[in-house]
Amino acid sequence: MQGTTTGEPADRARRDELGIMHSITGRMRGFLYRQLNDASYTVVYATPSIETLTGYPASEFVNNAVRTLTSLTEKEDEAYVIDVVRKALAKREPWTIDYRIRRARGSAVWVREVGGGVFAESGELKYLEGLVMEVQGERAAQLASESRLASMTAATNPILADVDEILKTIRTLSILSFNARVEAARAGDAGRGFTVVAAEMKRLADDTDKLAKRISERVRVARHVLATSVSNDRSS
Repeated sequence: MQGTTTGEPADRARRDELGIMHSITGRMRGFLYRQLNDASYTVVYATPSIETLTGYPASEFVNNAVRTLTSLTEKEDEAYVIDVVRKALAKREPWTIDYRIRRARGSAVWVREVGGGVFAESGELKYLEGLVMEVQGERAAQLASESRLASMTAATNPILADVDEILKTIRTLSILSFNARVEAARAGDAGRGFTVVAAEMKRLADDTDKLAKRISERVRVARHVLATSVSNDRSS
């Protein structure tokens, strides 16, 4: 009877673990990767599920055989991605970043990368590794929220400007009504009618002032609520 080596259970466990990772990343439309910290960021490993997301097989990325991972990044997002990764590596912290990649069929898709550096005991950065997964729907919703906030801000700015003008007019009316009451008091009995008119002007000015301030406050509250919602979407 042929015996088994002590390494077989460990090898089987590693294969099982790798199979689980492949299954999970495939279900979430994402992939795991590891790159060398060299000039070309040479890919040493990528899960097969990279093809599901990008349209390119893993064999085209390993050893940068046909293309690099960085070549997928949308040109407009390259500088941003590089800046975030460099700052995280300098602090030896993980990074989480949203950006767009260009797939094999030419369409762009939003992804979220959670990654970090692997350092040797000497402190040398050896690898960059992480998980990249599609967040197209989530990112689209976030952009829609930001668009709604921008539209609401643009639409309400004139309202707030008009409210400011109304308040200025009300202040003028208040001053005029006060002056009218003074002049009516000086005129004695002949000025009683002006006193009534001045009092009514003051009441209308006060009521309008309260209404204008309520409008202004409600607009600001609505803008704050939407801005807070967008901020929460970004940080979640």
